[in-house]
Amino acid sequence: MNLWHYLSIIWRRKWIIVTTLVFVLIPAYFVFSNATPIYTVSTTLRVAASMGMTQSLQYYTYNTQLMNTYVELATSRPVMAKLKSRLKSEVTPDIQAEVVPNTELIRITASSPNPKLAATASNTLAQILIEQSDELYSGGSTSTSEILVNQLSRAEAELADTRDEYERLITLTPPANEQIVVSGQILQEKQRTYETLLRQYEQALYREALAASMVTVVEEAIVPKIPSSPRLPQNYILVAFAGLFAGIMLAFLLESMDDQLHFTQEIETSIQLPVLAKLPHASKKHLLISKNGNSKLSESVRHLAARLQMEQKALEHKVIALTGPQSGQGTTITIANLGYALAEQGRKVVIVDCNVRDPKLHQLFNLPNEQGLTNILSKGLDVQQAVTKTNHENLSLLSTGPVTDSPLQAFAAASISSLLQNLREQFDYVLIDTPALTVADIAAITPFADKLILVARLSHVRREALKSAGEFLSRLNGKSMGLVVNEIEGQFI
Repeated sequence: MNLWHYLSIIWRRKWIIVTTLVFVLIPAYFVFSNATPIYTVSTTLRVAASMGMTQSLQYYTYNTQLMNTYVELATSRPVMAKLKSRLKSEVTPDIQAEVVPNTELIRITASSPNPKLAATASNTLAQILIEQSDELYSGGSTSTSEILVNQLSRAEAELADTRDEYERLITLTPPANEQIVVSGQILQEKQRTYETLLRQYEQALYREALAASMVTVVEEAIVPKIPSSPRLPQNYILVAFAGLFAGIMLAFLLESMDDQLHFTQEIETSIQLPVLAKLPHASKKHLLISKNGNSKLSESVRHLAARLQMEQKALEHKVIALTGPQSGQGTTITIANLGYALAEQGRKVVIVDCNVRDPKLHQLFNLPNEQGLTNILSKGLDVQQAVTKTNHENLSLLSTGPVTDSPLQAFAAASISSLLQNLREQFDYVLIDTPALTVADIAAITPFADKLILVARLSHVRREALKSAGEFLSRLNGKSMGLVVNEIEGQFI
């Protein structure tokens, strides 16, 4: 099987696929339309390792542990309690924190039906983590700068007292030289102590500022306008693909269970008959070649007419019956077109309508059906009076006459034989439109026909009916001429 075969199955079963797709999309629509939209936002933090550490294994280990600490801290019970307090809400969004791989970034994600609440919660939690960074570095105890500022205040006070004492001594009269020297030395010592504490205090402030800047907000969350779920376009696309897949699978399942033959090759392999012609599909208004002489169907029928004449140069087979393995094979249209094509090629042709229960040929040729075959067989009407000329001078029609429920077997076999012998003498070809092989009337015709042509219509013939037709034709002692495949797929070959 090639790609064309599979595409043909899909096209033939397209309504199954479309129906399946609709049945999948309808419940999906109700599910998606009733789903609560969820908005998801994220705040990104940067956690930098200590600047005093060198780029070593120790540095990477410390940094990894630090970031994992913040991730765990973000969803801890104390932090979530503080978040609830600041949001003034007992309901908090769904919070998740994760380390962005191979970076110093932590992503805090908040999801909630309320987009504003989600953005506020994400940013607030980030601020709480920044505030917690001091406790992580200092352990929650008094900071170095706080200790130094107290010592610096005392040193400054002592320095001021010592300076006042020194200035008092140098103003005494007479001067107290020894006391002035001692006081000056003490003042210098106090000055050095104060300057040392001041430098230590400035360094402590720098280190603490550096530590505080190790956790920073890289990107704040903003209030989202589009929900993160359900993602309607993506969801509908996925559902549509699932529906199409299910529909195609169902189409192929039904195809495997279908007894009808949808490909020319299947018909050819189901019955061992030579293929005389493959007639392409045509619209209703283009079915008759007498009205559309340049169509592909017209060319195909003319090929069939020419082939019949080439195979019968001596015209030994003048009476040819066309039948189908079951009803609905297009036998009537085929025999009308074949008769016209033979007449067009200079042969005198008469078409005999043996479908006495459901005649159609007189309608195709726009002729009356007041008298015909049944009048000849039952009332002895003269053949010349029953045969009617069509709009082509070489083509005549013997219609059924009045419709009857009586099968052809009810008429004497001798009458049918005499009729066909009479027509054989007057015309080059006698084409008989017979009922399908499933109708008992066919048994009254086959003994008197020189050859039979089987017409099988693509997508309208069943495998079992075609096999039964082959078995029937095999019992006719070589009367079977071949097969005409009607309405083949693709272009005429």
